[in-house]
Amino acid sequence: MEGNAQHVSRVGAAASDGSAARSLIESTVHRLRRDILEGHLASGSRLAVAHLKDSYEVSGGTMREALSLLVSEGLAHAEAQRGFRVAPMSLADMEDLTRTRVLIECETLRQSVRLGDDQWRSEVTTTFDRLSRIHSRTVKNPGVWFEQWERCNRDFHEALLSACPSLWSRRFRAVLYLHMERYRRLTAHHPSPERDVNAEHQALHDAALARDGALCASLLKSHIEASLEAVRQHGLLPSVGLFLVG
Repeated sequence: MEGNAQHVSRVGAAASDGSAARSLIESTVHRLRRDILEGHLASGSRLAVAHLKDSYEVSGGTMREALSLLVSEGLAHAEAQRGFRVAPMSLADMEDLTRTRVLIECETLRQSVRLGDDQWRSEVTTTFDRLSRIHSRTVKNPGVWFEQWERCNRDFHEALLSACPSLWSRRFRAVLYLHMERYRRLTAHHPSPERDVNAEHQALHDAALARDGALCASLLKSHIEASLEAVRQHGLLPSVGLFLVG
């Protein structure tokens, strides 16, 4: 009996250690992901395990596991015998993301608008109101308010799509949205004077609650493409993504 108890204890300890290791890897992935999306780890820059493990206070093994997961997300690239780099950004990549997001998200929105119930309507309105309240502060001082605006923006768009029954559509859309966040941040300090983002969100909100799926899809297409046009207008990206030296 004593031997069995010791065996169970060792198994439990191993399971606990494994859970803690996975939790640490997930935490490291989250921190790296945010630093890439927010530009603290620059597009195309080298991700040196020896340096990062000290900065993030984790082991080399944990850092390599975390970076490998970011490779699977497309936010990092693995180079044979040379380690990892942040995925480069380019106008061509943003154009591709924009086209694909329009294809998937507009159809997802049509289905959500058609099938959304009272709880969906309530969530769409609640998230829009929250986003609308923070809009003017973000325009005046994006350096302070953009992060909170970005969270509210994500919540509103997710609420609009939440009644779509296709899990795969929502999953693919979430991946595209994540990658577009890097590009959307480029426009935070280069707003287009002729564009009223809050009015675009208001129109989406009103069309969704009116159950006008066709109008919603048209508005969303224009809304998504407007970010691409802003980046083109200000020349914020190279045409092709280049890796930085070093």
